[in-house]
Formats: sequence, C-alpha cells, structure tokens
Amino acid sequence: MNEELEKLREKVKQAKGTSVLAEEAGDARRIYNYCIHLLARQDYSEYKLRQKLRSKPQNLPHMIDEVIPKLKERGLLREESYRRLFIRKWMMKGESEDKIRRRGSQEKLTFEAEEFRMVEQELGITDEDSIEKLVAKKLRSKEIPKNPLEKQKLRDKVLRFLISKGHDFSDAKKAINQFFGNQSTADFE
Repeated sequence: MNEELEKLREKVKQAKGTSVLAEEAGDARRIYNYCIHLLARQDYSEYKLRQKLRSKPQNLPHMIDEVIPKLKERGLLREESYRRLFIRKWMMKGESEDKIRRRGSQEKLTFEAEEFRMVEQELGITDEDSIEKLVAKKLRSKEIPKNPLEKQKLRDKVLRFLISKGHDFSDAKKAINQFFGNQSTADFE
C-alpha cells in the first residue's frame, strides 16, 4: 500500500513539474508575442524594451532574458534602426550632436560619428542650419526692439535657448549676430 502511495506521489510530482515547465513556456511565449506587438508599432532599443517588459509584474526577469536573444536572432529587435530614428527625432527638434549623445547615454545607447553624418545627409540639415532655423523660429513672431537694452535682452534670451538645445556658445553667438544683421557685434561680446 505504501509503495503504491509513493508511486502515486512520484507521478504527481512529475506531472506538476511538467505543468510548471509548460506554464513557463507559455509565459515566455506570451512575452515574445507582446514584444512583437510592441515592435510592430515602433522600434525599441534593448534597454527600453527590457524596461517596458519589467514594468509588468508577471514578466519574470529570466523569461525576459530568454526572449530578448530570440528577438535579436530573428531580426526583430533592430538597435541600429532605433539609434538612427533617435538621432533623427532629436535633430529635427534642433538638438546638437553632443546633447543627443547625452540623451542616448541615458538609454544606454552609443553612437558613432558616421551615424550622425548619415542622418544629417538624409535630412539635409547641418548644425549651422539647425541653429539658424532655431533663431528664426524663436524670433519670427517677435518685433526687434529699437531700444539697445531691450534688444540685448532679446539676444540673451535667444542665446540661452540655443545653449539649452546643446549648441556651442560661439556658434550660437555668431548665428544671432548674423540674424540681427551684424550691426552691433561689439556690444554683444
């Protein structure tokens, strides 16, 4: 009788073990399908995708670690494409290369200089063009004051704006002076 009971217990343990394995495989499949759903909508970096998956409590870390390599292997997680889109997005907003690099490092992204050159070529925007557009955008609805003090305040405001976008002080100053017609570069320095 005891032997039969022991055999029965053994079979139950084996059955439980296989059901746990099947459940884990189902969870991995669910995470994989969720990743495909996310990646179909937009590109993600590996770091961002892991963050997104970890935000859901039912996604266990070892399951996530199992799914990410499968996505990479099948070419669904394209880090290069995400980096290019990341650069493009921030360049369109007028950010400097240095500031884009800093933003990317927060997301564990590393960029090569040639990636920036490719996006610049693709968009047809250089750093100087970007600065000029930002100055024009900031001043388009403003009337340039005649009062030198008010004019200086406006210049300083635009300069701070350009520096906040990560542009170099000297480049920003040059663009502002060019926009104001170089009439009073001495009083700005």
